[in-house]
Amino acid sequence: MVTTVERYGDRAMLKVHEDIVDMKSGEAFKAALMALYSEGEKEIVLDFRKVKFINSHGIGKILMFYRRFRQAGGQIYLTPLQGSIKEIFEALMLDRLIPEIKSAG
Repeated sequence: MVTTVERYGDRAMLKVHEDIVDMKSGEAFKAALMALYSEGEKEIVLDFRKVKFINSHGIGKILMFYRRFRQAGGQIYLTPLQGSIKEIFEALMLDRLIPEIKSAG
C-alpha cells in the first residue's frame, strides 16, 4: 500500500509509505490525491517521513493537485521534510510553494 489517510479535524493527512519512483507508485499516489480531491477535502497534509526518494512520477502529481486544491479554495501542506526528500524539494523550490506544517491537528 503506497498511502493511507488519517484525519485530524478538518485536515486529511496522506501518509506516503514508499518511494514514488515509477508508474505504479505514481498512479497509486495520484489515485489517493484524486480521492481526497473528489471528496471535497480542502486541507491536505502530505507526510513523506517514510519516503527516501521521489522523482517526476510523484513531483508532477504534487504540482497538479496543488493547483487543483488551490483553485478549489484549499491548500496542501507538508510535514517537516528530512534527508534526501528535503533536498529534492529544496532543489525544485517546492518548499517555497508548499508550506510545512508542524502539527497536523
